[in-house]
Amino acid sequence: MDEFVRRAELAIRPAYCRGNDSVHKKIILNTLIAEKLLALEAGKNNELAKNELFQGYLKGRKEQAMRQWLYFHDFYDKVKLDTNEIRTAFKLAGRKYDIAYFTIKDSTVAGQVQEKLQKGFTFREVFQQLEGSEEIPRREVSWNAPEHAAIHKALFSHPLQKDQVIGPIKIEKNFYTVIKILGWTDQLAVSNSDVQKRLNDVKKKLKEENASARFREYVGTIMRGRKVVFAKESFHKLVNIFGTVYMKSRNTGILNLNQGFWVNDSNETGIENLEIKIKKLEHLPLLRIDNETWSVGDLKKEMLFHPLVFRKKRMRRNEFAGQLKFAVVDLIRDKYITQEAYRKGYDKANTVERNVSMWRDYLTALYQRNKYLKSIGRTEDFYEDYLQIIEQDLTPYIDRLQEKYKNVIEINTNLLKDVQLTRIDLFVLKKDVPYPVVVPSFPLLTTDNKIDYGRKTE
Repeated sequence: MDEFVRRAELAIRPAYCRGNDSVHKKIILNTLIAEKLLALEAGKNNELAKNELFQGYLKGRKEQAMRQWLYFHDFYDKVKLDTNEIRTAFKLAGRKYDIAYFTIKDSTVAGQVQEKLQKGFTFREVFQQLEGSEEIPRREVSWNAPEHAAIHKALFSHPLQKDQVIGPIKIEKNFYTVIKILGWTDQLAVSNSDVQKRLNDVKKKLKEENASARFREYVGTIMRGRKVVFAKESFHKLVNIFGTVYMKSRNTGILNLNQGFWVNDSNETGIENLEIKIKKLEHLPLLRIDNETWSVGDLKKEMLFHPLVFRKKRMRRNEFAGQLKFAVVDLIRDKYITQEAYRKGYDKANTVERNVSMWRDYLTALYQRNKYLKSIGRTEDFYEDYLQIIEQDLTPYIDRLQEKYKNVIEINTNLLKDVQLTRIDLFVLKKDVPYPVVVPSFPLLTTDNKIDYGRKTE
């Protein structure tokens, strides 16, 4: 049932099953069962299953799910919140600050700024000395908006005063920010439902902050003493190759060597040329870590199941080399976290196995659907008018599969009646992960709303 709700709610459904009534819910169920039946029909030894890129994609999905399960099971699920912490956060949860701020990109300068502020220099005086400008940047920061954890903690862990100066706050290595509180507005939770919602939001955010801080410490322990040293010449060559492709892309923050497998024309993304150019460099040493040398070819193999994720999505060309180093280091970090997840047996965790099965079945079903459409000469027609082809060709095909596999299908129609779905179109993404799409697109397979197959269960 969990997968049914996630697939129905976290992806955009077509108009013919976008509602919450019994007819639309039956179409959704029939579609998701049809996906499983198509995957069964394709068999385990189909051509797609033998494809190296497909195998790499599923491995990447599995290992990302393992890292997420490690975070949830070992950290998030074990957080115990303090009552006073909840009470303080609740009081500030409706607050929106108006702030002035400036950033510092040098730890030495940050120390000098802190010293000047302690000696009584005003916020404006320090800013003007640093930037040589009159106009100080301003913005609003609310409690529930996405924000760096260090900034959120500085603003919302305790009450602040108007004109109070905070910082320098360390955001990351050699990057700091200084904030001045210009004022704020408070939105009160009045009704019981508002109060309960805010309380739940506060608890969730506090758990996330607490778990994330502990997880960062854990990762720091794993990576302690490990140093990545890049080979200057081969890294420079890789910067030129990857940089050209990334700068021509949509700046999604991800560089995926599997892209050509999912895009009809890989030349549009430049992936085909990238493959040719990388092949010439595969033998070159790229970096050293733990007395182990990685070649360009080794990185390429890792990228087949772990696309590079850039911390900065949109960047100037002269920033790309630095951001590429971060992306490669983050890939290596994830590799070590994954090793810990394997050691804990999380590749066998139920939630991980179900996630992999969901993606495998979705992609295998698409493969089988397209194979069938090709066999009856309807591929072009499907892309011109998919609804007509679903009703004329795919629904009868699915009906035959329902009959063929009826003995392995069990359906709890009572559970289906109780499910409540929204009519809001959602397409959910995770931030800063190799595979950001949370669930597969809703499959276009059938418009049938009759459940006249399989065994009914209570």
